[in-house]
Amino acid sequence: MAINVSREKLLFYAAAGALGGLAAWAAAEPFLGIRSVYLRDVVLGALIGLFIGAFLAAIEALSVGQWRQALRGVRSGGIIGAIGGAAGLIVAEVTFDILGGLYGRAVGWAVLGIAVGLGVGTASRSTARQRNGALGGILGGALGGVCYQVLTLTFPQAFGRAIAIIVLGALIGFFIGLVTELLKRGSLMVVRSGSRNAREGREYALVKPVTVIGRAEESDVGLFGDQSVLPQHAIIRREGKNFFVSPTAGGVVSVNRVPVNGRAPLKNGDRVEVGATLFLFRERTQAPGS
Repeated sequence: MAINVSREKLLFYAAAGALGGLAAWAAAEPFLGIRSVYLRDVVLGALIGLFIGAFLAAIEALSVGQWRQALRGVRSGGIIGAIGGAAGLIVAEVTFDILGGLYGRAVGWAVLGIAVGLGVGTASRSTARQRNGALGGILGGALGGVCYQVLTLTFPQAFGRAIAIIVLGALIGFFIGLVTELLKRGSLMVVRSGSRNAREGREYALVKPVTVIGRAEESDVGLFGDQSVLPQHAIIRREGKNFFVSPTAGGVVSVNRVPVNGRAPLKNGDRVEVGATLFLFRERTQAPGS
Protein backbone atom coordinates (compact mmCIF):
# COMPACT_ATOMS: atom_id res chain seq x y z
CA MET A 1 0.00 0.00 0.00
CA ALA A 2 1.19 3.53 -0.78
CA ILE A 3 0.27 6.81 0.82
CA ASN A 4 0.44 10.12 -1.01
CA VAL A 5 1.95 12.77 1.24
CA SER A 6 2.46 16.31 -0.01
CA ARG A 7 5.87 17.51 1.18
CA GLU A 8 4.94 20.98 0.01
CA LYS A 9 1.96 21.02 2.36
CA LEU A 10 4.10 19.87 5.30
CA LEU A 11 6.59 22.68 4.68
CA PHE A 12 3.69 25.09 4.17
CA TYR A 13 2.14 24.30 7.56
CA ALA A 14 5.50 24.23 9.34
CA ALA A 15 6.38 27.67 7.92
CA ALA A 16 2.97 29.07 8.89
CA GLY A 17 3.35 27.76 12.44
CA ALA A 18 6.86 29.22 12.68
CA LEU A 19 5.62 32.64 11.52
CA GLY A 20 2.84 32.43 14.10
CA GLY A 21 5.42 31.58 16.75
CA LEU A 22 7.57 34.56 15.78
CA ALA A 23 4.59 36.92 15.99
CA ALA A 24 3.58 35.34 19.31
CA TRP A 25 7.03 35.88 20.81
CA ALA A 26 7.06 39.53 19.74
CA ALA A 27 3.61 40.10 21.24
CA ALA A 28 4.24 38.16 24.47
CA GLU A 29 7.70 39.42 25.40
CA PRO A 30 6.52 42.76 26.91
CA PHE A 31 4.21 40.89 29.33
CA LEU A 32 6.90 38.72 30.93
CA GLY A 33 7.34 41.28 33.70
CA ILE A 34 3.96 40.40 35.24
CA ARG A 35 4.69 39.36 38.82
CA SER A 36 1.86 36.88 39.31
CA VAL A 37 3.06 33.55 37.93
CA TYR A 38 -0.38 32.30 36.95
CA LEU A 39 -1.48 35.59 35.40
CA ARG A 40 1.74 35.68 33.42
CA ASP A 41 1.13 32.10 32.25
CA VAL A 42 -2.41 32.93 31.16
CA VAL A 43 -1.31 35.98 29.16
CA LEU A 44 1.73 34.26 27.63
CA GLY A 45 -0.16 31.08 26.76
CA ALA A 46 -3.14 32.97 25.32
CA LEU A 47 -0.93 35.10 23.06
CA ILE A 48 1.10 32.13 21.83
CA GLY A 49 -2.03 30.09 21.15
CA LEU A 50 -3.76 33.04 19.51
CA PHE A 51 -1.03 33.79 16.97
CA ILE A 52 -0.04 30.22 16.13
CA GLY A 53 -3.70 29.19 15.87
CA ALA A 54 -4.65 32.21 13.75
CA PHE A 55 -1.74 31.74 11.32
CA LEU A 56 -2.33 28.02 10.85
CA ALA A 57 -6.10 28.33 10.48
CA ALA A 58 -5.90 31.16 7.93
CA ILE A 59 -2.76 30.60 5.90
CA GLU A 60 -4.17 28.11 3.39
CA ALA A 61 -7.13 30.35 2.54
CA LEU A 62 -4.84 33.39 2.34
CA SER A 63 -2.56 31.62 -0.13
CA VAL A 64 -5.39 31.36 -2.67
CA GLY A 65 -7.06 34.70 -1.95
CA GLN A 66 -10.10 33.38 -0.06
CA TRP A 67 -10.32 36.39 2.24
CA ARG A 68 -13.59 35.53 3.98
CA GLN A 69 -12.42 32.04 4.80
CA ALA A 70 -9.10 33.48 5.98
CA LEU A 71 -10.90 35.86 8.33
CA ARG A 72 -12.99 32.98 9.63
CA GLY A 73 -9.76 31.08 10.20
CA VAL A 74 -8.18 33.98 12.10
CA ARG A 75 -11.27 34.21 14.29
CA SER A 76 -11.76 30.52 15.09
CA GLY A 77 -8.08 29.59 15.18
CA GLY A 78 -7.18 32.62 17.28
CA ILE A 79 -9.98 32.28 19.81
CA ILE A 80 -9.70 28.52 20.32
CA GLY A 81 -5.91 28.70 20.29
CA ALA A 82 -5.89 31.48 22.90
CA ILE A 83 -8.16 29.52 25.24
CA GLY A 84 -6.08 26.39 24.80
CA GLY A 85 -2.82 28.28 25.24
CA ALA A 86 -3.95 29.87 28.50
CA ALA A 87 -5.18 26.52 29.81
CA GLY A 88 -2.02 24.79 28.59
CA LEU A 89 0.36 27.01 30.52
CA ILE A 90 -1.68 26.66 33.70
CA VAL A 91 -1.51 22.88 33.25
CA ALA A 92 2.22 23.20 32.57
CA GLU A 93 2.73 25.18 35.78
CA VAL A 94 0.93 22.57 37.87
CA THR A 95 2.67 19.65 36.12
CA PHE A 96 6.00 21.44 36.48
CA ASP A 97 5.66 21.35 40.27
CA ILE A 98 4.74 17.65 40.26
CA LEU A 99 6.87 16.10 37.50
CA GLY A 100 9.51 18.70 36.69
CA GLY A 101 10.13 21.13 33.87
CA LEU A 102 10.50 18.78 30.90
CA TYR A 103 7.26 16.89 31.51
CA GLY A 104 5.46 20.06 32.48
CA ARG A 105 6.35 21.76 29.20
CA ALA A 106 5.41 18.68 27.17
CA VAL A 107 2.00 18.29 28.81
CA GLY A 108 1.20 22.01 28.81
CA TRP A 109 2.13 22.68 25.20
CA ALA A 110 0.32 19.50 24.14
CA VAL A 111 -2.87 21.09 25.50
CA LEU A 112 -2.13 24.19 23.44
CA GLY A 113 -1.46 22.01 20.38
CA ILE A 114 -4.83 20.30 20.72
CA ALA A 115 -6.59 23.65 20.84
CA VAL A 116 -4.68 24.99 17.82
CA GLY A 117 -5.57 21.86 15.85
CA LEU A 118 -9.23 22.16 16.77
CA GLY A 119 -9.15 25.78 15.66
CA VAL A 120 -7.71 24.81 12.27
CA GLY A 121 -10.43 22.20 11.79
CA THR A 122 -13.18 24.54 12.95
CA ALA A 123 -12.09 27.14 10.38
CA SER A 124 -12.67 24.64 7.56
CA ARG A 125 -15.96 23.44 9.10
CA SER A 126 -14.77 19.85 8.95
CA THR A 127 -15.02 17.34 11.80
CA ALA A 128 -12.34 15.24 10.11
CA ARG A 129 -9.96 18.20 10.13
CA GLN A 130 -10.79 18.88 13.75
CA ARG A 131 -9.84 15.30 14.59
CA ASN A 132 -6.69 15.40 12.45
CA GLY A 133 -5.76 18.81 13.81
CA ALA A 134 -6.16 17.69 17.42
CA LEU A 135 -4.03 14.57 16.84
CA GLY A 136 -1.32 16.51 15.05
CA GLY A 137 -1.50 19.32 17.57
CA ILE A 138 -0.95 17.08 20.58
CA LEU A 139 2.09 15.43 18.92
CA GLY A 140 3.60 18.72 17.78
CA GLY A 141 2.80 20.45 21.05
CA ALA A 142 4.35 17.72 23.20
CA LEU A 143 7.54 17.57 21.14
CA GLY A 144 7.58 21.37 20.96
CA GLY A 145 7.31 21.51 24.74
CA VAL A 146 10.39 19.33 25.11
CA CYS A 147 12.28 21.54 22.64
CA TYR A 148 11.03 24.64 24.47
CA GLN A 149 12.47 23.44 27.76
CA VAL A 150 15.83 22.50 26.21
CA LEU A 151 16.19 25.68 24.15
CA THR A 152 15.25 28.08 26.94
CA LEU A 153 17.85 26.43 29.19
CA THR A 154 20.52 26.44 26.48
CA PHE A 155 20.31 29.97 25.09
CA PRO A 156 20.04 33.41 26.74
CA GLN A 157 16.53 34.16 27.94
CA ALA A 158 15.01 36.39 25.22
CA PHE A 159 16.79 34.65 22.35
CA GLY A 160 16.04 31.21 23.76
CA ARG A 161 12.33 32.00 24.12
CA ALA A 162 12.17 33.36 20.58
CA ILE A 163 13.75 30.24 19.07
CA ALA A 164 11.70 27.96 21.33
CA ILE A 165 8.33 29.52 20.42
CA ILE A 166 9.19 29.54 16.70
CA VAL A 167 10.16 25.85 16.88
CA LEU A 168 7.00 25.12 18.87
CA GLY A 169 4.83 26.71 16.18
CA ALA A 170 6.70 24.96 13.38
CA LEU A 171 6.32 21.54 15.04
CA ILE A 172 2.61 22.02 15.72
CA GLY A 173 2.08 23.10 12.11
CA PHE A 174 4.19 20.25 10.72
CA PHE A 175 2.38 17.53 12.68
CA ILE A 176 -1.08 18.95 11.93
CA GLY A 177 -0.14 18.82 8.25
CA LEU A 178 1.37 15.34 8.57
CA VAL A 179 -1.63 13.76 10.30
CA THR A 180 -3.98 15.44 7.82
CA GLU A 181 -1.96 14.03 4.92
CA LEU A 182 -1.71 10.53 6.40
CA LEU A 183 -5.43 10.27 7.16
CA LYS A 184 -6.85 11.91 4.04
CA ARG A 185 -9.07 9.56 2.04
CA GLY A 186 -8.85 11.30 -1.28
CA SER A 187 -7.58 14.42 -2.98
CA LEU A 188 -7.62 16.42 -6.20
CA MET A 189 -4.26 17.51 -7.63
CA VAL A 190 -4.19 20.28 -10.22
CA VAL A 191 -2.65 19.05 -13.48
CA ARG A 192 -3.63 22.00 -15.68
CA SER A 193 -4.89 25.28 -14.29
CA GLY A 194 -7.40 27.65 -15.83
CA SER A 195 -7.78 29.84 -12.74
CA ARG A 196 -5.55 32.38 -11.07
CA ASN A 197 -5.26 30.52 -7.77
CA ALA A 198 -5.31 26.78 -8.48
CA ARG A 199 -1.71 26.53 -9.61
CA GLU A 200 -0.36 23.34 -11.13
CA GLY A 201 0.68 20.78 -8.52
CA ARG A 202 -1.60 22.17 -5.81
CA GLU A 203 -3.49 19.44 -3.95
CA TYR A 204 -6.92 19.76 -2.35
CA ALA A 205 -7.71 17.16 0.33
CA LEU A 206 -11.27 15.82 0.18
CA VAL A 207 -11.94 15.71 3.91
CA LYS A 208 -15.58 16.81 4.00
CA PRO A 209 -18.65 14.65 3.19
CA VAL A 210 -19.52 17.20 0.49
CA THR A 211 -16.86 19.22 -1.35
CA VAL A 212 -17.98 22.10 -3.56
CA ILE A 213 -15.94 23.14 -6.62
CA GLY A 214 -16.70 26.54 -8.09
CA ARG A 215 -15.83 30.16 -8.71
CA ALA A 216 -17.44 31.46 -5.50
CA GLU A 217 -15.05 32.37 -2.70
CA GLU A 218 -16.94 30.07 -0.31
CA SER A 219 -16.17 27.02 -2.50
CA ASP A 220 -14.02 24.32 -0.94
CA VAL A 221 -12.05 24.14 -4.19
CA GLY A 222 -12.07 27.67 -5.57
CA LEU A 223 -11.41 28.28 -9.26
CA PHE A 224 -11.24 32.06 -9.35
CA GLY A 225 -11.10 34.01 -12.59
CA ASP A 226 -12.29 31.18 -14.85
CA GLN A 227 -15.50 32.52 -16.38
CA SER A 228 -16.40 29.06 -17.72
CA VAL A 229 -16.85 27.91 -14.10
CA LEU A 230 -20.10 28.61 -12.24
CA PRO A 231 -20.10 29.95 -8.66
CA GLN A 232 -21.01 26.40 -7.58
CA HIS A 233 -20.06 24.20 -10.50
CA ALA A 234 -19.58 20.66 -9.21
CA ILE A 235 -19.94 18.57 -6.06
CA ILE A 236 -17.87 15.65 -4.83
CA ARG A 237 -19.57 13.45 -2.25
CA ARG A 238 -17.82 10.97 0.01
CA GLU A 239 -19.94 7.92 0.77
CA GLY A 240 -18.05 5.49 2.96
CA LYS A 241 -14.78 4.77 1.16
CA ASN A 242 -16.10 5.89 -2.21
CA PHE A 243 -16.20 9.27 -3.95
CA PHE A 244 -18.71 10.50 -6.54
CA VAL A 245 -18.64 13.65 -8.65
CA SER A 246 -21.67 15.38 -10.10
CA PRO A 247 -22.24 18.72 -11.88
CA THR A 248 -24.65 21.30 -10.53
CA ALA A 249 -27.43 22.68 -12.72
CA GLY A 250 -25.73 24.26 -15.72
CA GLY A 251 -22.30 22.91 -14.82
CA VAL A 252 -20.23 20.68 -17.11
CA VAL A 253 -17.87 18.10 -15.65
CA SER A 254 -15.86 15.44 -17.48
CA VAL A 255 -14.13 12.37 -16.06
CA ASN A 256 -11.45 10.95 -18.33
CA ARG A 257 -12.88 13.15 -21.13
CA VAL A 258 -16.36 11.66 -20.73
CA PRO A 259 -19.08 14.18 -19.74
CA VAL A 260 -20.82 13.31 -16.46
CA ASN A 261 -24.59 13.02 -16.52
CA GLY A 262 -26.01 12.68 -13.02
CA ARG A 263 -23.02 11.47 -11.03
CA ALA A 264 -19.96 9.35 -11.64
CA PRO A 265 -17.80 7.27 -9.29
CA LEU A 266 -14.16 8.29 -8.99
CA LYS A 267 -11.27 5.85 -9.08
CA ASN A 268 -7.62 6.45 -8.31
CA GLY A 269 -5.98 8.11 -11.31
CA ASP A 270 -9.17 9.52 -12.82
CA ARG A 271 -8.83 12.90 -14.53
CA VAL A 272 -11.58 15.34 -13.63
CA GLU A 273 -12.10 18.42 -15.81
CA VAL A 274 -13.96 21.47 -14.50
CA GLY A 275 -13.93 24.47 -16.80
CA ALA A 276 -10.34 25.02 -17.94
CA THR A 277 -8.86 23.20 -14.92
CA LEU A 278 -7.84 19.55 -15.00
CA PHE A 279 -7.54 17.58 -11.74
CA LEU A 280 -6.03 14.19 -10.98
CA PHE A 281 -8.08 12.25 -8.41
CA ARG A 282 -5.91 10.40 -5.92
CA GLU A 283 -7.04 7.96 -3.25
CA ARG A 284 -5.33 7.78 0.14
CA THR A 285 -4.03 4.28 -0.56
CA GLN A 286 -3.67 2.13 -3.59
CA ALA A 287 -2.66 -1.43 -4.19
CA PRO A 288 0.67 -2.06 -5.93
CA GLY A 289 0.26 -2.18 -9.70
CA SER A 290 -3.15 -0.54 -9.65
